[in-house]
Amino acid sequence: MAPGWYSTGAILPLARMRSSFSVCATLLAASILVACASSLDKARVARNANDDVRAEQYLRKSMASDPEDRAAAQRELASLKFAQAQTQAKQDPAAAEKLVRESLTLVPSDEKAVDLLGRVIHAQGRLDEAIQVLGEGDGKSCDMCKRYLSVLLLERAGKREAAKDFEGARTDYSRATELIPDATTALAVARSSEQLGDLEGMTRAIEKAVPLIRPEDTAAQTEFLGFRERTVLAAAGRGDVATCDRWLNFFPPGAGGDGWYVLQLRVAQELYRQKKVDVAVTRARTMLGSTHTDTLPANRKTEFQRFLADIYRLQGVGYLREGKLAEADDNFRLAMEFLPGDDKIKLLRALAIGGHHETEKALQVVKALPKETKGHAEVMAILESMQVADRLAEGDVEGAKAALARAQAASAETPEVHVAMAEMLVITPAAGVNKGIVRQLKKSGIVKYPNDEVNRYGEALSELAWAREQARGLGEGYLFRGPGIDARMANLDRQLRAFYPFPVEFNADSTAILKIRFKSGAGGEVGVKTDSGEQTIRVPAGSEGAEVIVRDPGLTYFRINGKVSSFVTEPYTRVTIDL
Repeated sequence: MAPGWYSTGAILPLARMRSSFSVCATLLAASILVACASSLDKARVARNANDDVRAEQYLRKSMASDPEDRAAAQRELASLKFAQAQTQAKQDPAAAEKLVRESLTLVPSDEKAVDLLGRVIHAQGRLDEAIQVLGEGDGKSCDMCKRYLSVLLLERAGKREAAKDFEGARTDYSRATELIPDATTALAVARSSEQLGDLEGMTRAIEKAVPLIRPEDTAAQTEFLGFRERTVLAAAGRGDVATCDRWLNFFPPGAGGDGWYVLQLRVAQELYRQKKVDVAVTRARTMLGSTHTDTLPANRKTEFQRFLADIYRLQGVGYLREGKLAEADDNFRLAMEFLPGDDKIKLLRALAIGGHHETEKALQVVKALPKETKGHAEVMAILESMQVADRLAEGDVEGAKAALARAQAASAETPEVHVAMAEMLVITPAAGVNKGIVRQLKKSGIVKYPNDEVNRYGEALSELAWAREQARGLGEGYLFRGPGIDARMANLDRQLRAFYPFPVEFNADSTAILKIRFKSGAGGEVGVKTDSGEQTIRVPAGSEGAEVIVRDPGLTYFRINGKVSSFVTEPYTRVTIDL
């Protein structure tokens, strides 16, 4: 062989020959592999090449003819349909629904497919159906579906609530909060329960909401506070203390502080209004106890103190009117513990002192207090009117008159002053009554005067009537009433009624008004004669009577069917006479 046979030029063609052989071998191997591949393998190759049509054909062929690959082919075909559905979901929800349903026929337990089916159904406006799809088994069978199912339930609940279908709204809100616990949703359950009048359901919903309310969630905090205020005040109005306390024991963020104490005060006030005094007092005193020393705002502390002081003060006034002086003074003392600088309470204690027949001492207490203190003049008048009774009991008529004048000067319109006036009138002879009139009254008088003493009993009864009316106008809550004044009025009224049986009302004029009626209810005519002349009054049958005004009160005669009766009319009286 000639030299140079091994040259470079001779070697290159051989290298090319070897390379061509390698390529041919590779192609041959691939051809052999493709020819030998299963339908499932061919499907995978087609899918990798994004040829979904051929991939589906091979997968279905595998499902039909390859028992060993059937399950895998079925899963992969489901995955293919799911992927196609995902691609179509936004632009064509109806097409996506068809694809995802095909996917679920192949693998029914695929939660991603169930979730997507619910979404594309909802996208087509079929809310109820979407909830049904996602919520089979109340959503428990599809963990992945919970969040979107909760969203759809909230959407439907909102629509139901707007339509006032509160039962349906509550059902949806309840399911939503079971799936995804949330303060706002739990509060919505409470809101629906409130509309349904279901207090217990509302309370249970709030119990679930409270631990879910976050410090930064001011909207939920505000809604809770609204629930609490409405529920607590309504329960207090019913006297349902247990419900009040149950709600006042809920303490999510933002639920304490001043607002909580305001509710406690309003509950105590309402219980007191319902005459549950002991319960109200215990509640208020608890708020002023050591447990709340560091948290009770100063202005609320003052309000609780005033509330308790007012209760003890009013209780003391009640005892004072009944003549229970020791109990009255105990309550006034308790009131002063809460309002030690309140001069009105000192005035009331002065009344209690006066009730022990120490009116001079009591007057000294009152005189030492500022005259501008509310009730100062009234208490002075009451104490002086009490002196009237004391002086009369001692037979000191002049002293009684002087005390009455001082009482009238202090506060003439105070009921106790009119009672003192009545006591003075009882011992004061009627004007213009002489012995002849007394003899005439013994013969034909319709009032049997004790010991033939014709005093100003009618006027006394008129003063008592005025005092009772004035006391009613002042109200039960009026503070300044004389010790035992009710019994004092009742005793005097009873003494007079024993011989003066006719109802008497106060008449603001110096005339006497007579209302005449027949006991039997029959009608008739009555002749009425006074020093001013005679007139005939006709009383219709079955009526409430007829009135006549006597301009000059004094001895008055009644003539009925020839029978004459006599009576002493008095000024400032309106007397109903049954003949």
